[in-house]
Amino acid sequence: MLFTSNMWSGSKHDSTRAPLLTIGNLGGTLASGRVLNYYDQPADKRRLCSLYLTLMDRMGVELSSFGDAKERLAGI
Repeated sequence: MLFTSNMWSGSKHDSTRAPLLTIGNLGGTLASGRVLNYYDQPADKRRLCSLYLTLMDRMGVELSSFGDAKERLAGI
């Protein structure tokens, strides 16, 4: 399960950070009990669609791209 918001601060319309919470480990393919922070990474290395690509890979759905991403999110 994935819970997210598209805004860090709705009153400022700030989407530079997106808080995420994952629950479960995708059948052992996703390490749990971690806090990951990609804020110091360049924008092309921290795309939300890169996370979606990574999660889809783990579920057996392999795509070359999704949304604005062509690379998987590192460290997942």
